[in-house]
Amino acid sequence: MPGRLSRIVLFVLAATALSGVAQADSLRCDGRLVTDGDPVVSVLRACGEPSFRDPWWGNAPSSGVPPMMEWTYNHGPQRLMNQIVFREGKVIAIRTAGYGFRAGTPPPSGSCEPTSIAPGLSKYRLIQFCGEPVQRSGGYVYSTVYDDGVQRYFLRHGGHAVYRERWIYNFGANRLLREVTLENARVVSVQTLGRGFDRR
Repeated sequence: MPGRLSRIVLFVLAATALSGVAQADSLRCDGRLVTDGDPVVSVLRACGEPSFRDPWWGNAPSSGVPPMMEWTYNHGPQRLMNQIVFREGKVIAIRTAGYGFRAGTPPPSGSCEPTSIAPGLSKYRLIQFCGEPVQRSGGYVYSTVYDDGVQRYFLRHGGHAVYRERWIYNFGANRLLREVTLENARVVSVQTLGRGFDRR
């Protein structure tokens, strides 16, 4: 029980921290500066391998959005995590996203507390705490909501391209399935589906 309670607290803290994802103009790694427009190789040279690589694939909308990816650098619980978004192999955004944590081997799907999956949680944290889902799909769509969660009403009939994913978690026969929707690697909604099942 104490372990489960601590996991719940960790999820709440993570969601709270990530509700205010901050945008930065640059990132300094071991004295080297990373800024918008830098190629992937420059980031690798300055900061090394990321803790998590997240490629965004899928069919782009008609405007022609090339595949993107996000890298997460987890520096541990005493420092803020850094996230770098790339498009066509170049940096387009640098963000901080709450304090890091001690990352270990992700637990198998179904071992986390389902009620703790909340909007604002990053994909990296979700995978670390809950493991891989039993089903996942995704692709680029148009959205009128930006990363800050604010609805842009003037885009009601337009929108901008976001990478939307739908993940389904199975927590066993005694719990309901959870469908988690992510946009640009952030949880935006969680819905319950039918009863789960025990794996054979």
